[in-house]
Amino acid sequence: MSTTDVVAEIRNPDFNQRVGLLSFKVAQNVASEDPATPNHANRVQYSNRIFVGSESAVLLTSHVVSSNPTIYSTVESEGGAAVPDSDIEFALASIWDARANAFALNVSFIPPM
Repeated sequence: MSTTDVVAEIRNPDFNQRVGLLSFKVAQNVASEDPATPNHANRVQYSNRIFVGSESAVLLTSHVVSSNPTIYSTVESEGGAAVPDSDIEFALASIWDARANAFALNVSFIPPM
């Protein structure tokens, strides 16, 4: 499968819905975490973005797939349906701080260097 095929699978509504549902699970875990957790304020703010539906499913799914070589490989060879929920949940938890910090900065456009 080529990158074009992976992109098509990322846009698959079923795969997007799975990532979206699991993002609620991770968001709830973050919202319930110890307030002393590093970066807690930004993490909760991003969780709230998930709760109110302000996140792009395609962008979130793209980040999950591109940030995790195991998921990328599975999507590439077998499709998104073959990716275990536990892998998606792990990837979401792994990228949570990066996304939380990006939205905390309210980044809408970063000019090229």
